[in-house]
Amino acid sequence: MALAIIGTGLTKFGELWTSSWEDLVKEACKEAITNAKIEVKDIDTSYFGNMNLSRFDGQDHMVARIPEIIPGLNRVIRTEAACASGSVALKLAATEIELSSMKDGNGVALVCGFEKMTDQLTGRTTNILASASHFDTEVMNGATFPGLYALLAQRYLHETGATEEDLHAIAIKNHRNATLNEKAMYQKEINMNSFKSMVASPLTLFDCSPISDGAAALVLTTEKCAKFLGADYVKLETIDVCNSTISLAKRPDPLVLDSAVCATQTAYKKLGITHKDIDMIEVHDCFTINEILCLEAAGFAKKGEGYNLVRSLLPYDTINSRGSPVPYHVDGRELFVNTSGGLKAKGHPVGATGVAQVIEIYQQLLGKAGKRNVNVKTGATLNIGGTGGTATFSVLRC
Repeated sequence: MALAIIGTGLTKFGELWTSSWEDLVKEACKEAITNAKIEVKDIDTSYFGNMNLSRFDGQDHMVARIPEIIPGLNRVIRTEAACASGSVALKLAATEIELSSMKDGNGVALVCGFEKMTDQLTGRTTNILASASHFDTEVMNGATFPGLYALLAQRYLHETGATEEDLHAIAIKNHRNATLNEKAMYQKEINMNSFKSMVASPLTLFDCSPISDGAAALVLTTEKCAKFLGADYVKLETIDVCNSTISLAKRPDPLVLDSAVCATQTAYKKLGITHKDIDMIEVHDCFTINEILCLEAAGFAKKGEGYNLVRSLLPYDTINSRGSPVPYHVDGRELFVNTSGGLKAKGHPVGATGVAQVIEIYQQLLGKAGKRNVNVKTGATLNIGGTGGTATFSVLRC
């Protein structure tokens, strides 16, 4: 049964030092509720995705803060799955609405993801984020996510014909796309000369997504209810979640996001479709290598061949002179990936990312993405927690 997204809200992503996490949540939720043309009293349940408010801001039991921020909202559940916290919140909301509909109900759910990260020093933020990796074998040995993804990138370059320039081209494309996104943290182009500051070889500063603040919210209900309300809506055909080992060392093949393979294949089988039916996708490019790994996991390329999708952008020095958003070419057609700018340029407030990805597809399918509209009918999102310990995959249609 298809569910319907009837309203969305999104703050700007960035270093939002003058806004508290409460301000961000209030802004995104108020916008989503207003755009859905409902009131708080119409909301039956709510799910809030957040990775680590307790360490970023010292607040545990955050669900009891929400009724103070949004008076009247008193059914609140918090989800945590690292960078997939927001999309897991959407999964649980979808499950509740589906169960309600089986009893002839037409429940309405508010889903919000948020993170306030930039108030901490970079080193502390890096350590907080590292807690989403394996504590005993990775954190205790000094591993951070830039380091872990650098290991993946090194191995990928070693096993395939990919080069560092292929990784850089992903960032150039996504920054080019973000120039048309007023909510993006970085609305500026970069080029091959930008990749000079090494973070963890082979990943440079511009191969890494930025530390960001932001919130994203949406209102979910049944398609029947959406039609009754006369809302402009997008159908959430499915959202599926799978898990793998949190530790890279314990994964059968570190270069295969097996949680993502599981989630995407579950969705494809459920809907009777393949990757060829997807016109656009927002993937989890927390580091440039992960855009390739996500595309391989979602079936757009075989293992070890995803870099060939990137090479459809050649020559790389002309990317910034092309119309934006810039598509890949696969199976003789255009595939739009991260029209929002992705985590790389739009920003990555980790709890908000999964919901923000869905909002980008929602806006694209309804033609509300402004100058970055690509006029498609089917979109998907692939949201990753950690180095692949959690993955969610959603399919949306207009």
